[in-house]
Amino acid sequence: MAEVNKYFPHLFSPLKVGTKTIKNRIEAAPALFAFLHYIEGTAFNYHPGSPERAFRMLKAKAEGGAGIVALGELSPNHTYCKRFPFEPEIDFTSRDDEIFEITKKTAEMIKSYGALPVGELLSLGEIKSDIGDGWHAKGPDAKVLEDGTIQDAFTKEEIQEHIQEHIEACQWFRDAGWEGVIIHCGHGWLPAQFLSPMYNHREDEYGGSFENRARFTTELLSAVREAMGPDFLIEIRVSGSEHLAGGLEIEDAVEYCKLCEPYIDLIHVSCGHYLSSSRSWEFTTTYAPHGANIENASIIKKNVSIPVSVVGGINSPEQAEEAIAAGKVDMVAMGRQFFSDPAFPNKAKEGRADEIRRCLRCARCYPGPSGEHETEKWTVKFPPLDSCTINPDTVWPASHHKVMPEEMPAPKASRKVLIIGGGCGGMQAAITAADRGHQVILCEKAEKLGGLINFTDHTDHKIDIRNFKNLLIREVEKRPVEVRLNCEVTPEMVEEIKPEAVILAVGSDDLILPIEGIENAVTAMSVYNADFKNLGKKVIVLGGGLVGCEAAADYIDRGMETTIVEMQECLMPETTGLYRTAVHDFIDHNGGKYEVGAKVVKVGKDFVVAEQNGKEITLHADTVVNAMGRRAHSVEDLKAAINVPCWSIGDCVRARQIGDSIREGWTAAMEII
Repeated sequence: MAEVNKYFPHLFSPLKVGTKTIKNRIEAAPALFAFLHYIEGTAFNYHPGSPERAFRMLKAKAEGGAGIVALGELSPNHTYCKRFPFEPEIDFTSRDDEIFEITKKTAEMIKSYGALPVGELLSLGEIKSDIGDGWHAKGPDAKVLEDGTIQDAFTKEEIQEHIQEHIEACQWFRDAGWEGVIIHCGHGWLPAQFLSPMYNHREDEYGGSFENRARFTTELLSAVREAMGPDFLIEIRVSGSEHLAGGLEIEDAVEYCKLCEPYIDLIHVSCGHYLSSSRSWEFTTTYAPHGANIENASIIKKNVSIPVSVVGGINSPEQAEEAIAAGKVDMVAMGRQFFSDPAFPNKAKEGRADEIRRCLRCARCYPGPSGEHETEKWTVKFPPLDSCTINPDTVWPASHHKVMPEEMPAPKASRKVLIIGGGCGGMQAAITAADRGHQVILCEKAEKLGGLINFTDHTDHKIDIRNFKNLLIREVEKRPVEVRLNCEVTPEMVEEIKPEAVILAVGSDDLILPIEGIENAVTAMSVYNADFKNLGKKVIVLGGGLVGCEAAADYIDRGMETTIVEMQECLMPETTGLYRTAVHDFIDHNGGKYEVGAKVVKVGKDFVVAEQNGKEITLHADTVVNAMGRRAHSVEDLKAAINVPCWSIGDCVRARQIGDSIREGWTAAMEII
């Protein structure tokens, strides 16, 4: 009998799934393209060492304690299911090529940590765009898509051929040592297109009634089960709700899962749809609740007799434990959380939950395509992926690391390191430098650590960043770091300390542009620090970048009539994809107003004058908030006093985002040898 974990007994109890026993209730969701394990070169902005980096990421998940580790997004067909031009064409009948050997090695590695390896299979349908390969998309209906891509309708014979392709892919996975597959039936992929009356207008046995529209899936699953037998785990991923007008809802998901149940072992509940702004539900942001899909998963669980897993914004073992203990789900799946801290399971199991770097849901690792929100002007299909904001050790195939962290040279000696600035970048630098054996002095001019992100103490939209800020403070306190608060470092102090290395992390200041009357506006940060007091009922926000829009969302959330004034032609022009969509939708759906293409020319205490389309407009409010940006804090005087190796990091280089400060703080500390 398995030992009961004293911290999270339900989360770390074994689970029988089909004929398999999973060691715990945590699944590392399919969150990394399978092709990254196989391609070399710089396609898609990826580093030449892509396969090694992808392998390292899966290893971290398995080593970190996940019960199931999934390999993401592999298409069983390489013509009408080919998504990117550089995807390798896998021969699923071959057992002696390099790709098969890589796949086999990966399964062996995952199993060596006691985890169950599964691969994800998906079919595109109309999600395939024209990549110049001469192949049309193929879906339930024949049509021309909005971007001009031609879609052909599946014939009955082609449906059976595609089912056979799935079987061959499953056999390939099995022979490479994988224990099962996830067949993606949600997010608007091909099975969901067959199921949805929005996409399926067929008049044969694959269209019309609900059972007919589900027939593509049930025939596929039935054939795979018959070919693979009972010992091959079959999991399906479904959308509990597509969050799309006219799309599939929870009632549809329940009936769908009941039809699929005889052929499968595990139901994995997500939500959202690939080709709409509801994609921000596939990858939830801070504008959705944690565990956004738990209730829908619970409804499905009440209607089936097989285990149900749920994914979506779960970044705490406490919430996972609660959902399982309450009988709402049997497992939790996490995608981005395994980027921010792949040791999540082990830390929770060992009573170190306070050390978990909980995912911010900021979408830096996976921004999502541009063009998701109707106000986006770009046509880029897929912006580059990036490293995790809060875990500089996570090595994406596209990330900033020139070498693996473990390949960085060890320090030749313990150095006295002076870090000036106790914001997130300075704290990360202190943590990393201390872990590498250096003697660290961390100076902060304020009365507490945290820097700019202390504003998160005043907004629940930023609770994830608040948690991260507090984690950094705890991690600094656990280490032999000398922290000096209320300490503004001078050149004389640098001379007195005599450091062997210095890291400047002094942050940024409010940007005050030369606009008539700008002194009448209060700054966005001062509003947070005053806990939103004395704003009145009507607020004008100057600046519709990300900072201004996030501030506006907080005012709207508190019932204030809020208008954003932005000089460019759309809000948040510096960001794209699903996070921009989530912020924009929050503003739109909660009564926020905005004037774009409007240049502010005069500011009063209760009014703003702007030029828009060649005309002058005047807006009135109780308070005007300046959120036009920030500027780097000057470090020239300090630099002049430093004659040892010195690094400038974060906002004092250029006002940017948390991820830049964390990355640069970590890198600077790693370079001190």
